[in-house]
Amino acid sequence: MLTKEKVYFPNLNGVRFVAALGVIAHHVEQSKNMYGLDNIYTDSFVGGVFGKLGIIMFFVLSGFLITYLLLKEKEKTGTISVRNFYIRRIFRIWPLYYLIIILGIFVLPHFSFFHIPWYSDHVNDSWWLKLGLFLFFVPNIADMLFRAAPAPFINQTWSVGVEEQFYIMWPWIVKYSKNILTMLLGIITFYFIIRASLEVWHHYRPDNRTITNINYFWEYFCIDDMSLGGIMAWILFNKKEKALRFLFHRYTQLATYACLIFITIRGISVPFVTYEVYAVPFAIMIINLAANKDTLLTFDNKILDYLGKVTYGLYMYHGIAIVIAIRGVMAWVPKQDLISSNIVVYGLTFGSCILMTIISYEFFEKPFLKAKVKYSKIVSGDNAKELAEEAKPSTEGPVVPATLPIL
Repeated sequence: MLTKEKVYFPNLNGVRFVAALGVIAHHVEQSKNMYGLDNIYTDSFVGGVFGKLGIIMFFVLSGFLITYLLLKEKEKTGTISVRNFYIRRIFRIWPLYYLIIILGIFVLPHFSFFHIPWYSDHVNDSWWLKLGLFLFFVPNIADMLFRAAPAPFINQTWSVGVEEQFYIMWPWIVKYSKNILTMLLGIITFYFIIRASLEVWHHYRPDNRTITNINYFWEYFCIDDMSLGGIMAWILFNKKEKALRFLFHRYTQLATYACLIFITIRGISVPFVTYEVYAVPFAIMIINLAANKDTLLTFDNKILDYLGKVTYGLYMYHGIAIVIAIRGVMAWVPKQDLISSNIVVYGLTFGSCILMTIISYEFFEKPFLKAKVKYSKIVSGDNAKELAEEAKPSTEGPVVPATLPIL
């Protein structure tokens, strides 16, 4: 009987939390703009690139973790149980996803407190179609079709839809690919060929709504960013010494973080490849945080670890928290007191969001997360950490070393 091997990478929960901070800050400024409060959402970077950076980090991280775990399962068992993979993803994603959909479609629109100017005015546009798209886990198609008439409190699920569509494909790709690196590079190439074709098509037919929508959908499908994370997983899993020496080198880390700070602060936007420009340093950062014992950066502390562990909830609940915070500012703080209003908005947003998230995680999500272990040959993340602390060495498989030496 095969024992359950455990894989746990340090720091990555902290990466999740940092990524969520960027998304929440972007949406705070967006919501302040909708309510007529002083904001910086109209800044081209804050209103454009910045809000997507946290999502891009999530995508790269997902590609890295899922690919590594699938490779590990394939090595240990000789195959990949696609059925069990899907069950694990269902336990992780679906309960909270459908709870938020129910709240966003059936509950919150009936309370005037949660009315968002303009957004809520369009909540019933094409209601049945929206409902179907969200229920059948294609919220990114809903986002594509209803950018002018969105669904408050659940629009953020577009990225969850992208993740789920990635999960549908990925176990089959890893299971049957004889050369994973070639396959990943091929996916990135294919993505850019389609992207370039759609951009050219859109350039010559800018008034064609169908072309515009397909181009929008493909731009935010981001399979290339997930593949980039997968390449990092392949390098780490196969212990490619030359690549790891380069990626783990102190100067590579310094150059990566300096570049990331510069392009983020300056709001660098590169036509056609903006998100890929950010995805590359994100990927280098993630592999160092996950596996380099001499990483220059660390997020490995109890607070960040816990907040990262519950980040899915932070991401799903933050729209509700933002409205609670803005309503509080409008009721209690003079509009002209910008410093106090921002302190209250951000303080209430994060405070209420963290509170909702902890309650949700501890009393709603946790049983589903623990149920994943039954369907896992490779136990990962916090389940692996907990099992490693409880297990007796004589009865459980080893914990994969969280760090690798610089080769």
